[in-house]
Amino acid sequence: MLSTWPWRSESQAVFWTDRLDHFSSTAKLDPQAVRLSAHWCLLWDRQICIELVGDAQDQFEIAALHTRSLNAESSGKTPFWEHPTLVVQTLERFESLHPITEITEDPGNQTRNAFANLLLEIIKQETQACLADSHQLGRDGFLSQTAKLADPESLFLTLDGKKVDSNIQTRYWGHWFPGLSNDDRKICDWLAALPGAIDADIPEVVRRLENPSSPTALPGAVTLGRHDVLHILLGRGLLDQDEAFVIGFTMGNASQYRDDDGILMRQALAHWYPEPFRIGGSKLQVFDLGVQAGKSMGIPDIAQIPIENLGSRSLADARQELQISTDLLRSFYHQEKQSIRNSLESGRLPG
Repeated sequence: MLSTWPWRSESQAVFWTDRLDHFSSTAKLDPQAVRLSAHWCLLWDRQICIELVGDAQDQFEIAALHTRSLNAESSGKTPFWEHPTLVVQTLERFESLHPITEITEDPGNQTRNAFANLLLEIIKQETQACLADSHQLGRDGFLSQTAKLADPESLFLTLDGKKVDSNIQTRYWGHWFPGLSNDDRKICDWLAALPGAIDADIPEVVRRLENPSSPTALPGAVTLGRHDVLHILLGRGLLDQDEAFVIGFTMGNASQYRDDDGILMRQALAHWYPEPFRIGGSKLQVFDLGVQAGKSMGIPDIAQIPIENLGSRSLADARQELQISTDLLRSFYHQEKQSIRNSLESGRLPG
């Protein structure tokens, strides 16, 4: 189950546990399932705050949290991260094992609404606590302190404690990930479930370095269609570490790749790319791992192979033909998890 005690203090734990247990008793719901759902929702909110502060440009981290505390995120940008949508996801998760409508008569959805309001109270309080810590401790202090209270692994467990090894049903691009336990599925199934891209124009600097038709493209530059297929073959989602690994893999796999190319791409990712394309800090380690993986496996110059035509093939067949080893990928992902312990991407990688 959840390995980290989610509450910030003993008094807070007593207060919220009493409230959750009273609600469970009144609504005739399983108290353990109610607690675990609330813990999951709280830990998600805390992780979201960590990601917002970690990804924000210097001096803007408090503004990012303040926007969240006002529930005023740009519409459609990161819908899962909005408070009400996080509550909806938590309720859907709870009801996947403990349907409220089967446990109790619920005229007008009163039980569901009461649970939603309770969850909303919990995560709004957490966001305010994160905002206060950010004011008091500064960016680095906040991240260091809050990471001790986070548990990304637990965010990818079901209520009965099973590891979630993929999620392609989600409507939210940030939470889509294909995983590696999917050998029997066809590539086209996963492509069909790929969410729409974030609403951002691809900037000129990205097109110059990553578009294969650009005269200044770096080794491993690949079309968007092939890039999507590589995400699926490598079992990666669409967040920063995922992108860093896929970009590194295609570069390292290119026969013309040289170390200077990697240095240039690292510089671009960290300093030249605008948000949301920028990838910096510790997450650049994942680009380096991707380069190593691309050198270690895969038919050379995979970026030049029309892998977008493999849609009808099973992932097992496609990986075998392209010489992509899931065992070797798991070893790289283990290194990634050891290097970066408190990110969403690491939390959902295979153990």
